[in-house]
Amino acid sequence: MNTKEVRIYKKLKWMDRPYKRYNVSDFPTEWIKDLTYVTKFKEGRYTDAVIMADCETSKDREAVEPAENHIVCWTMTVGAFNHPLFTILGRKPSELCDYIDAFMSTRKDEKLIVYYHNLSYDWVFHRGFFFAKFGFPVKILATKPHYPIYIEFANGLILKDSLILAQRKLEKWADDLEVPHRKATGKWDYLKIRDQSTPLDEDEQTYAEFDTLCGVECIISTMRTLHKKIYSMPYTATGIPRQETRKRGGRIQAHEKYLRQVLTWQQQIKAEAVYHGGYVHGNPYYLGVIMKDVVGGDFTSSYPFSMLTEKVPVEKFMSYRNCKPEEILRQKDTYAFMFKLILYRVRLKPEVAMPILQNSKTVRTINAHCDNGRIIFADYVEIYTSELTLDLIMKQYDIEKSVCIEVECASKGYLPKWFTDYVFECFADKCKLKGKDPVLYSLAKSRTNSCYGLCVQRPVRELIEEIFEGHDQGLYHVQAGDFQTEYEAHVNRLSSILPYQWGVWITENSMYRLFRMGSMCDTWLYSDTDSVYGIGWHMDEVEAFNKECLDKLRARGYDAVEVEGKSYVLGAITFDKDAFYDEFKYLGAKRYAGRNKFDKELHITVAGVPKKSGAKCLKDDLDNFSIGFIFDGKTTGKLTHTYFFSDQGIHIDKWGNEICDSIDLSPCDYKLDGNIVEDINELFFSDVEIQVYDEF
Repeated sequence: MNTKEVRIYKKLKWMDRPYKRYNVSDFPTEWIKDLTYVTKFKEGRYTDAVIMADCETSKDREAVEPAENHIVCWTMTVGAFNHPLFTILGRKPSELCDYIDAFMSTRKDEKLIVYYHNLSYDWVFHRGFFFAKFGFPVKILATKPHYPIYIEFANGLILKDSLILAQRKLEKWADDLEVPHRKATGKWDYLKIRDQSTPLDEDEQTYAEFDTLCGVECIISTMRTLHKKIYSMPYTATGIPRQETRKRGGRIQAHEKYLRQVLTWQQQIKAEAVYHGGYVHGNPYYLGVIMKDVVGGDFTSSYPFSMLTEKVPVEKFMSYRNCKPEEILRQKDTYAFMFKLILYRVRLKPEVAMPILQNSKTVRTINAHCDNGRIIFADYVEIYTSELTLDLIMKQYDIEKSVCIEVECASKGYLPKWFTDYVFECFADKCKLKGKDPVLYSLAKSRTNSCYGLCVQRPVRELIEEIFEGHDQGLYHVQAGDFQTEYEAHVNRLSSILPYQWGVWITENSMYRLFRMGSMCDTWLYSDTDSVYGIGWHMDEVEAFNKECLDKLRARGYDAVEVEGKSYVLGAITFDKDAFYDEFKYLGAKRYAGRNKFDKELHITVAGVPKKSGAKCLKDDLDNFSIGFIFDGKTTGKLTHTYFFSDQGIHIDKWGNEICDSIDLSPCDYKLDGNIVEDINELFFSDVEIQVYDEF
């Protein structure tokens, strides 16, 4: 018998019966006690069932938007032994709590996990009823205010969010995994006003049922592929590669090597200041202008390529003397530097359209003039940065005086093979499984995208807590802890094996390569992290760059991935047919649109606006894509959240609905804005008043 866990299975008396949906009044409650359970010595006993719950809601029939909503029905699907067993459909939210309580009352000292797909929404409607039945939670893990992903009660009930695990909507998750049942899209009229006593037709019941039925099938499919039990499933998509890398790293004492290069707490603060994220910017000379024959180039998995082939700090950072930038740049291929850069009278060169200096990351500026957050000129700038960004700054700007202070350096080297092998395997699996095994492909894609996320995850962060009582109930507050103590505890955990500075330099290397790609076209118009939209591509330079990528991979023991005659080269520049435009226009970061060369349709990317429905608002005219244009909420389906937290607690409204707290989702118009920038040519010839500041 395994010394770590004991599995005890009770034969279900009704296992031979097919799956069935039951209304609350028809469900044989005596079946509950026959579910299987798992005993884990270290973490307690878990009910070995896959459970998902969900609710459907409606507005009050006399509502004027925004207004309180109420639950009109709920479903809970239960699965075990790798398939769904039954779904219960009820109308009043207190009934759901009663059934969960019935599950738990037959299993003393067991923990019960219930998933919600988008817990942050359903939790608001259910929270008051859970409080009344189970008391206030003893633990909540939230990624940000109003976005809990894990809620645990004193009796062992655990609510988990499957959305953050799947990283996609339920409909797409079910389609990607090709589970037997899919979300019954179109069978529920969201404009219809319903109460908890309103009869539901078969389409409506099927819609509610399939939301949890396909969710359970998705979780079972994922568990089976990962060889996990319900209690060992990771919280998030990043949790999957985190567990796998810890397992691999543990084999070769990766924690010991981690300790040899881990940052001190003060260095960690500096490294987080150096981390600048992806580069998103548009060429100000053509802002709002319709450009012809624009082509977008993309890197093939830019961050994984940097992880495999580029150098990062591999030793502890040590103090270095204050110096001129030129001294750091002479050593940039051998050493990684992090430091505070001070610039006096800095001005972007007129021929440069895509500036690197990010105003939001500066420590201090005087008389800074910016284009979409990037500095055009300033009297004075202080910013924490690295040797790679420094190289771009010195090439792009005319600077009267400059100095580097608080300088620290570390030797550069490659990431360890146990980690890069894993990254390459994830990429290769993604390529080989595309169009084949849907579950394995979905997981391989998620793993590949998450490897980078593991490296840039901040070791400690603020604790986000929900307020359960009083005037501020339902709100969240950020509680700062003793970060240094928490960081030191993190460093000493055996599971800590990926130094944060790796992620910082992976990002820096990828950004540095992006600027190389931008130089390969006559006119660099727009970029977003790993893509360049431009005119007049120099294909000879692109081919040479792609050959260089392959050579770098081979030098590290890797190669192209060959699948059915097609070759996938990590880091190579590719041109997808979706990124060829007869006409193209941008208005700022995450705000661009174009007419595709092949389908002749307008495609848009606007942060906060759905792509397909948003494009319809333009009425096939790119001239409409301009500052001040309003994307109609009824057309786009864009919704705004309004939270209602009841002072009455649980109560019955005049329509007989059992209600408490709620969220209203109302159509929301979106007004297109852009960069508020003076004429870029005027900026270069402006006179700037010099302000008084400390001695340089």
